[in-house]
Amino acid sequence: MTDAPRFIHLRLHTEYSLLEGAVPVKKLAGLCEKHSMPAVAVTDTDNMFCALEFSEYASGAGVQPIIGCQVTVGYDSPAPGEAARPPAPLVLLAQSEAGYENLMKLNTCLYVDKHEGLPQVTLDELEAHADGLICLSG
Repeated sequence: MTDAPRFIHLRLHTEYSLLEGAVPVKKLAGLCEKHSMPAVAVTDTDNMFCALEFSEYASGAGVQPIIGCQVTVGYDSPAPGEAARPPAPLVLLAQSEAGYENLMKLNTCLYVDKHEGLPQVTLDELEAHADGLICLSG
């Protein structure tokens, strides 16, 4: 690593974010080394499919893996006469083992007991599984 200012991506989509990311997980740690990045967060959209693979490659290269996910937050149906709020992306990063467990629970919520539409978590589900998570918006 050099004395240059360190930069850490906290919102990176890999090949597992279909139509959104193109970074192969196998090459990510090498790219971080090449650009003197001490850590990187993988935040694929609505999945954590590469979490284990990413952690192993990054740790093996001396890069701190940060496990995260960009979840889609859905809102309740609007009251009569109000406009519906479109689903919104929200980046969540695990800051502890409890956060990682909650991130896995939220990933389950994305797909289980959903009757229509795209994977989404509700605000209630997000609140119930918020411990140990860092939320990035914007």
